[in-house]
Amino acid sequence: MKTLSERLLFAMQQKGLNQAELASMSGTSQVTISNILNGITDVPRKGLEIANALDVSLNWLLNGIEDGVSISGKSGKTDSIVMTLLDNRLAAGNGVVNLEYPDAIRSIEFSPEKFMELFQRKTASNISMAIIDGNSMYDPDNEEISLKHGDIVFIDKSIQEFKNDGIYAFVFEGQARIKRLQYMSGYRLKVISDNPTYETEILEKDQVQSIHFIGKLIKKLPMEMLDL
Repeated sequence: MKTLSERLLFAMQQKGLNQAELASMSGTSQVTISNILNGITDVPRKGLEIANALDVSLNWLLNGIEDGVSISGKSGKTDSIVMTLLDNRLAAGNGVVNLEYPDAIRSIEFSPEKFMELFQRKTASNISMAIIDGNSMYDPDNEEISLKHGDIVFIDKSIQEFKNDGIYAFVFEGQARIKRLQYMSGYRLKVISDNPTYETEILEKDQVQSIHFIGKLIKKLPMEMLDL
């Protein structure tokens, strides 16, 4: 299945849904579903809602990649775990948000043993990687825990809400962001940029409820090219 329309049709058949039923479940119109099936629309505005209604991931629906992970079985080699770049189109409300991460590095391949050593888990289900764009999360005095432009980060997408203090990828007011979040009384959140030149934000309870969480950052891989 090489196209969005083919994957959508397959998923609809698996769920036993017609166009009208899927449109109703995803809060969109039957015309939208028809346009996708006919190849007229390739980036649906309610892609996330459609994927959720079909019980598939948005990444699979749009790109044919399941949760940013593929398994490579090469002749003469042990199967490896290939992490791919987080899909840069994520539905947020009624729109599509561009994460604006550079994609110079599109995948990283791990042996199962090395993956287990690094991530303490056997599979890469629900883990995606992204590349940091900008230095708002970089603190030169705390390099080990901050994020520098070009760093590769690994995101646990199974965490779809605020669990505890840490660095999260999320969409707020139409913008995709990676920030350190800290709980405050009254169900508020402190939004912290590790770079001391950036001001801390406070999100009130109603604002917190409007956040779409992409996931929580669990690892980083510093990337810096040096001349020799």
